[in-house]
Amino acid sequence: MLNAIKLSELLAKNVDPQLYPRMFVMSPNGTLMAYSTPVDIKELRDQAALISMAWKEHEASRKLQSSAHDGAEDSTAPLETLTIETQHNNIIVRALQPKLLLVLVGGVPPSRKASFKITAEAHGDQRYPASDVPEQPPASQPQPGDSSAESSLPSGEDGAPVKQKAASILSTMSQRERDIKVGALHIQRKKIDALTDFIRADFDAKGFVMPDDSSFP
Repeated sequence: MLNAIKLSELLAKNVDPQLYPRMFVMSPNGTLMAYSTPVDIKELRDQAALISMAWKEHEASRKLQSSAHDGAEDSTAPLETLTIETQHNNIIVRALQPKLLLVLVGGVPPSRKASFKITAEAHGDQRYPASDVPEQPPASQPQPGDSSAESSLPSGEDGAPVKQKAASILSTMSQRERDIKVGALHIQRKKIDALTDFIRADFDAKGFVMPDDSSFP
């Protein structure tokens, strides 16, 4: 049986006022199971209903595309992550189990313009957003005797060429600095990935499997 009180406490301990102020667990049908507090329950239910519709729509779309492609609907990789980006927040939905979803509602910069984007991922798809910071290619090093290369280097006070630093700035960056450079959505994704792994491991250890909630009110 799902311990909703303990799960809600776990979610409440993992929220952040700016980066991810709300987390909750729901069924794909929109039934709320656990959530961080404080919360406006009406707003939360409305949000869960919208997420349920988006999740079902993308699940159905993936199955339809797979069926049209190879005629085998069962071969479709199940939907695992749905990222919804709006002007006011980022919403990341992860499947803890086929009948249980973990949702993180994250903050966005106040300067973000009006936008709406949904990115769906199945198991094995490339992570969104990409987690790597693009590194600038190192400047080509001049070869001995290459006068043209030497002349392109800045000169010191004595007129001798000054060697450029070849080391990448990224090599001296901490993991936190790298995360910040990639952006808020990346940090939010890292958080929900880590929490998903923790909750799944706990469920596996206890042998918990969420049943179909079709009979729930």
